[in-house]
Amino acid sequence: MGLIKIHDIDEFSEIKSIPNSAIHTAIINNVRILDEKLEIEKFIREILYDPNETPHGPTEIADILTDLHIKGNKTLAVFVIKGKSFNKVTSRDVTHQFAKLRQISDIGLMIFGAVGNIQDDATRDFIQTAVDANCDYLIIDSHDFSRLFIAYEKVCPKDGSPFDDMGICKKGHLKDEGLTLEMEVREKRQFTILRQRDVSHAAAKRYSAIILLDKHYPKDIIRAIIQEATDAMKYSTYYHNQQMEKIWGNTPAHVVWLSIAYDLEDVQNANWVCQTCWIDSSLSNQFHPIFLNVNENLDEIDISWNKNYKSNKNVFNKHFGSKSEVIRAISSLLNPMVDLANEAISYFRKYQSGVISEDNFIQKMQSNGEKVNDLYHQSANIPFPPEDCKDFDQSCQNLFTTIHDIYLYYSQKGIETWSQSKRDWLMLDKIQQFEDDIKTVEFEKRKLN
Repeated sequence: MGLIKIHDIDEFSEIKSIPNSAIHTAIINNVRILDEKLEIEKFIREILYDPNETPHGPTEIADILTDLHIKGNKTLAVFVIKGKSFNKVTSRDVTHQFAKLRQISDIGLMIFGAVGNIQDDATRDFIQTAVDANCDYLIIDSHDFSRLFIAYEKVCPKDGSPFDDMGICKKGHLKDEGLTLEMEVREKRQFTILRQRDVSHAAAKRYSAIILLDKHYPKDIIRAIIQEATDAMKYSTYYHNQQMEKIWGNTPAHVVWLSIAYDLEDVQNANWVCQTCWIDSSLSNQFHPIFLNVNENLDEIDISWNKNYKSNKNVFNKHFGSKSEVIRAISSLLNPMVDLANEAISYFRKYQSGVISEDNFIQKMQSNGEKVNDLYHQSANIPFPPEDCKDFDQSCQNLFTTIHDIYLYYSQKGIETWSQSKRDWLMLDKIQQFEDDIKTVEFEKRKLN
């Protein structure tokens, strides 16, 4: 009995596909603001296919109580989870919950997860509780939550924001490429299924799709298209893996979501004309997805019309740039930022080899810090990119964040925040991230031509 690694849990084994270097600051920052019950606990239950919710209140003992498998061995596991409400998790915040866990007999694994900063006293008390209970234990911090939720497609691998039920994050990134289909229905009523995704699990066959249609269509035509596209999705046999195909085969779908857009810009900004949800009446209520802001029902299809579509469109149009404008704006920042990063790395290696002292190294870093901050803030003013260069823009934004972090560790704030050994460890990690980011930027740049 003792500390285990998160990938030792069979149900979390896919986390091994996400390397530590894939997790950057933007992802961590968005994972840190996930809600404990509505997002973190929900995501974990979905990964475990566990529909049983623990009521939160004075009688609650654990946030999740379920069976897991550790390297093939079944065990009873309990979770204590802290979300965005706790920037710092101290012993006082959690000790009472740890004590309650002792009321459960035959615990094989205790899991303490928090997206905030876990303080040493909370870690100490958790480990002692697990040792007293003679069971295995695991601590999941914001970094491992990021890897876990990316591995199981709960949050966006680009920025860490959660995907909605349609598989789209807050910045409009899609969960995967899915299957692209095109369909024309009658001469006077046409639409394109831009992208279909299989989001099924063991309890329900589910599809989502993005629909493009003519911006001149009135609502009655859009309603007819919604019905036809929903029917088309119901009988699809596209699956994202063989496991789902084996489970569902030719079974009609239980859930179909549609997002209606007029153009690719709408898709990129998740500025939908409307979103819809159809649920098979035979599907058990416990597997029904939540679909909010319904303002119309059409033959068992719930529709949520976007009353702010036009105003959002006007805002986005003001901030969008052409391909040449975006690339020009990025290029003006890219070379200076990379030069400053390489200069910092050169200083760091001299410092590590003893050529220069730590004080000398810090002085050199801080002398360039203002330049980096200025360039980093300028990157926020880059126009929104069009569809054919958004990946290049995102890769550059990730690189700029990494370079900013490199200098942050040795700023006055960084020195006050981290110890010397911690700063140096973070720096080594960011140097690796910088090298990975550079490769990604070069790859995306070649795709532009």
